Amino acid sequence: VRGPLQIPIMANPSSFAIDSQLHADTARVTVAGELDIATVGQLEVEVEAMLARGVGELIIDLSGLTFIDSSALRLFIVLNDRAAGEAWQLSLTRPAGRAMSIFQISGAEEHLPFIDDPGAR
Repeated sequence: VRGPLQIPIMANPSSFAIDSQLHADTARVTVAGELDIATVGQLEVEVEAMLARGVGELIIDLSGLTFIDSSALRLFIVLNDRAAGEAWQLSLTRPAGRAMSIFQISGAEEHLPFIDDPGAR
């Protein structure tokens, strides 16, 4: 006879924050924490809201991220393809440390529009 099944409970399963700013026709969406399958939908909704306003440039600041998974990588690839076919420009700031590794390992770093300085544009 086995004892009761114990399931570990995480105090904070997904730490994520998002902030948006709109200046003229440029939108800046800043994300922090963990961008994964549980949180990528929040970013997607925010990005769609900014694009619906007709922005010409969308900057997504990834410098505050501590983790990025493949669902987030997919979103950035899709957004880059959309920007190429529509009348707006996408820029991504580089995340620090291990959060950047998914872009490097996958080879996506070479194909996505990264900028080094969040204030460069």
